[in-house]
Amino acid sequence: MPKSIFVKPEEVRKSQFIKIKDIPVNQYNPDFPQELKKFGEKKLIQIYYHMLMIREFETMLNSIKIQGSYAGIAYNHRGPAHLSIGQEAAAVGQSVHLDINDFIFGSHRSHGEIIAKCFSAIDQLSEDELLKIMKTCSGSACLKVVEKGSKGSTRDLAEDFILYGLLAEIFGRSNGFNKGMGGSMHAFFTPFGSMPNNAIVGGSADIGVGSALFKRINRKPGVVICNIGDASMGCGPVWEALTLASMDQYHTLWDKKIGGAPPIMFNFF
Repeated sequence: MPKSIFVKPEEVRKSQFIKIKDIPVNQYNPDFPQELKKFGEKKLIQIYYHMLMIREFETMLNSIKIQGSYAGIAYNHRGPAHLSIGQEAAAVGQSVHLDINDFIFGSHRSHGEIIAKCFSAIDQLSEDELLKIMKTCSGSACLKVVEKGSKGSTRDLAEDFILYGLLAEIFGRSNGFNKGMGGSMHAFFTPFGSMPNNAIVGGSADIGVGSALFKRINRKPGVVICNIGDASMGCGPVWEALTLASMDQYHTLWDKKIGGAPPIMFNFF
């Protein structure tokens, strides 16, 4: 509840206009030489690689659902597989700027976002940190499987760990990140800042605001990004989340040392 609000009827009831500033739309103008200078060739290739991995991962799921096999390997997956093919650039472009203190929440088609966020974390963490996280995840059950066929670096091992752990979760297997209990629409890997996706349309909006409020009130680092589809704009809870996240009370009534509005971004795919 607010500390105090003074309402002057002669002010709030008088004839007036609501004025809104211009909202930029489609303002980005690609400039490859500038992007190359900013990120460097190695980083841009890495970004492209992340996009390719997401596309192939989802292509594999689609092949299994439609044809019952992938690359000659037969499998009958009875669960859901809501894909986000075509959104790889948005997922990777978002995550490349985030670290493990930044959280993302997703929708029912967030496999690509999970991979992008986790791959970004792998690029930033040291090999010792990666090994520690993998060893402490589910009693290292997932790690023990991917170690058998891994011949690359620790970062290569970590990528295999993410891909296998996510796929096992989607397939409802005990080696999945959440022991197969979450499945395709409730997968996540919190050590890398990939928080649960959500089967409810727009369901992550309110959860994301709650997470951002937790960060703000407890002075935790990082931001929260809520990834939801454009159809969720028709859901009341999404508008409630937008309204709660943008209340003026954060600036006018909260103690300034708390820091203002919750650090959240709503991304509508």
